[in-house]
Amino acid sequence: MARRNRARRLAAQAGAAFANPRPDGQAQSSGTNAVESIRVWAPTAARISLGLVLLWFGMHELIQPSQWTGYVPIISQTSHLALAMVLLHGWLLTVLGVALTLGVGAQLAAAVSALLLLEIVVALSVTGGVSDIVARDLGVFGLAVAVFSSDSQKLILRS
Repeated sequence: MARRNRARRLAAQAGAAFANPRPDGQAQSSGTNAVESIRVWAPTAARISLGLVLLWFGMHELIQPSQWTGYVPIISQTSHLALAMVLLHGWLLTVLGVALTLGVGAQLAAAVSALLLLEIVVALSVTGGVSDIVARDLGVFGLAVAVFSSDSQKLILRS
């Protein structure tokens, strides 16, 4: 038992995808190794995917802010305040996207992303009702919550 625990610790430290050997000591099948690799790398894939989505929308808001002013509630689409809010939002999304993609402060970036996306879902639902955009943003919100709650990330910069 102690030998198996030591083997698991060593395998985890080495970054092996098969950190959980079979109890009977026989080699795992390649299918089991593939499933284990997916399980190990899924949180990282989710974090990078969320980062790329936020980066994509952030860059679009920065490049063409006038196309996004219609989503600012209660403010005229043509006002300078709406344009400034879109630009600020675009910078926030871009910074969060870069942080998540590179793994810099990933848990904090995921928490801020989740709050931002929740605000977007609520604002869009209140002003325009439930739509395909709300459904999409609700899914991205769920992804942000999953990334925030994950404690097993790879390719991440830690202090």
